[in-house]
Amino acid sequence: MLKADIALSDLSLNAEWIDGSITWGKSRITPYPHSMLEMLLVRTEGQWFVIVRERHASVPLGSIAASRDVDADEFKRLYQESLLWPLDYVMIEVARAGSRIRVRAGVFGSVPVYCRARNDQVTVSWDFGDFTTSPLAIDTEIASHQLALHTFYSARQLCVGVTLLTERASFSVEPGKANYQYPAPVQQTVSSPLPKGRDALAMFSELLHRVVSARPIAADRVSLELSGGKDSATVACAMTAIHGRMSSKGILLDGDVRRPQIQRRQSITSRLGLFDHTVEMAAFPPSLDLQRRPGQSRGLNREYYLEACSALWDSVRAEGRDLLFTGIGGDELFPAYVDETQIKNGKESGSQEQEEASRYAMQLLTPRALSAAHTLRSFDAPDSPVTATALLAHACRGPDLLRHGLWPVNPLSDPNLIAFCHQLPREYRQGREVMRQYLHARLGSEVFPRGYTKETFAQVLPEQISRHAQTIALQLRDCALADLGLVDQRAALTLLDTVAVTRGQVPTAALASFLWLERCVRQVS
Repeated sequence: MLKADIALSDLSLNAEWIDGSITWGKSRITPYPHSMLEMLLVRTEGQWFVIVRERHASVPLGSIAASRDVDADEFKRLYQESLLWPLDYVMIEVARAGSRIRVRAGVFGSVPVYCRARNDQVTVSWDFGDFTTSPLAIDTEIASHQLALHTFYSARQLCVGVTLLTERASFSVEPGKANYQYPAPVQQTVSSPLPKGRDALAMFSELLHRVVSARPIAADRVSLELSGGKDSATVACAMTAIHGRMSSKGILLDGDVRRPQIQRRQSITSRLGLFDHTVEMAAFPPSLDLQRRPGQSRGLNREYYLEACSALWDSVRAEGRDLLFTGIGGDELFPAYVDETQIKNGKESGSQEQEEASRYAMQLLTPRALSAAHTLRSFDAPDSPVTATALLAHACRGPDLLRHGLWPVNPLSDPNLIAFCHQLPREYRQGREVMRQYLHARLGSEVFPRGYTKETFAQVLPEQISRHAQTIALQLRDCALADLGLVDQRAALTLLDTVAVTRGQVPTAALASFLWLERCVRQVS
């Protein structure tokens, strides 16, 4: 949401607006320029803060930036209002006495920022590439956990010294000292009976429509990501119910899922009156090139389908739209709790493929990496109002969307909607029943029948890896992760051969994670 380069020695100077940024001395804070974001600078005696935040529908559209000089009481009021802002934000607080700053994040994590403090200088940015002007050291413990296919959401990142500002966290810096503080964990949700006389579908619809109306939306500035699945279709139904006809975009896949995906998309777009545009995955296959390319964006989170997504996002911008609504977060809306999980042969249903992929991944690791991967993690962020996997998806896609001039909105990741759905009785969570009812009411029961063929990217990478196996093998003659002592180079080539021959999805999961991390390490070290 913002970028900042701050010298602690400058904090005794007055901060001023200059050409869309806040500047003082050699220091600067620059918001991401987008109509959905606003920036407020509030100053009082001895301290000030700046907040970049999403616009709320209740606040009339005005200028993108505002500045106020206030007394201590008004400063406190505006500060509390900012901390409780109902949408996403990043805030930087400055105390001139002692040259202290603190960076805070809101709860949504739509496009998180990274932070680094070195000597007198603090750097904050949504773009990890801003930290790669010089080589970075790799955190081998983090790399080992990632190679082992462990999913975690953490301030600690792959590169030593670069910290992710997780949701509700704060990063404080003063001369000679930096401190990161996680928020308190949220209380675990449990299934609860519905209020007497209330209907689950009506409550879900009301809350979802309130969520998609939270921002000041103009339909001609918005596009919807529409895969053909339940999550994006749910967002599309809610958006058109509130805002009328709008644009939709999607990636078409090949193989067995293609025909049902096309048919389902056609049913959705025709019944909702969407202006639809699609991109062929076959025309923009994922790149598996491990070498650094000039101008290539560098990030710490994997996105193997960036080529097709970029083509899609380019088409959004070509229509003059700069706001993208997605279905991210839908997978996490309806959890099954421990006492509800089906057990087969002593194992939770659906865990067999994960365990098999983990076995493939562990075969790549050296004893040193295995030892690190088996340590209990002490660095994960606490439980949050937005589920960790959704937050990781935001961190993965958000920076690339901003590079395309698009601001992402993920309604199904809204903490209020998550809290409601997580507390629903089991009969409304199982099989996403309340979402199914919502879609049936708006699209008809035949669009998403029980057991429908789901769209999936699962076969894209196995086919692509098999096609380019020889080139990948040549590039792996020099293996950065092997040089770090984390990966057995021969085991990696053996796994590559396995995927090339079998095109199996399970071994591909382990190989793809390794290839992504290998490319990432080459880019930053």
